[in-house]
Amino acid sequence: MCWSGEASTVLAATGIAGAAYSALKKNPEPMALWICLLYFASMESLQAVAYSVLNQCDSPLNQLMTIFGYLHIAFQPFFINAVALYFMPKDSARIIAPWAYFGCFVGAIVMLLQLYPFNWAGHCALGRPLCGDVLCTVKGEWHIAWLVPSNGIGNFMAGDSWLGRGFITYPLMAFYVPSLYGSWRFILFSFVAGPMLAGMTTSNINEWPAVWCLFSIGLVLAIIKTPLRYHLHVGDPWWMMLWKWWKRRKEGVGGPALAKVEEPAE
Repeated sequence: MCWSGEASTVLAATGIAGAAYSALKKNPEPMALWICLLYFASMESLQAVAYSVLNQCDSPLNQLMTIFGYLHIAFQPFFINAVALYFMPKDSARIIAPWAYFGCFVGAIVMLLQLYPFNWAGHCALGRPLCGDVLCTVKGEWHIAWLVPSNGIGNFMAGDSWLGRGFITYPLMAFYVPSLYGSWRFILFSFVAGPMLAGMTTSNINEWPAVWCLFSIGLVLAIIKTPLRYHLHVGDPWWMMLWKWWKRRKEGVGGPALAKVEEPAE
């Protein structure tokens, strides 16, 4: 299997068109879904441009596409959480959202700090995702691979896939926190169809994030265009039901009531 700039262009155009149609049709899809699709389609647009200067590490365009790819990844948890919250009961999502987005903001800042060459931090350990000696987009096993000379913050986690292999804030905010606040069905699907599937198609740790981003377009399209999304809604987790019960009791209003799964009106 071999990908190309043309294939990335087609996939990006498909994602952008799908997002536009979802947003502008008579009964538009929820904003969280089409915005997420548009965001990941923009990543594929970056990759399409990167193919035109692949392996040209001295090219300013190559370096720009590489750093834009890294920045795109740093802010992905915002969009993942937007979709995860969409599948939560609406009243609970309103309570959780500010805290979830604040965590995403902190996580993005940490990833940005990992870019700066602090003398005390050293260099990223080879074998960490995205780590390289130069800033460059190169050819992977079948797609592109990113080389980013990030610093050594997080090197102690380089070999632990559960802790992000050195980028702990990304899996924390993209997978662990949404699972904790209850949107486990969407997170399970996105994990299997994202990083797990990407890891099965390449052994190149620097190519793995790019493949994962590519698969994410199909993942979001499947949620928007198939009945799958109706199976991803969840009710409140036990701690949210307990909190709501405590709040009602404090306000002197009735006993606990189990939250039902909310599905959007079609």
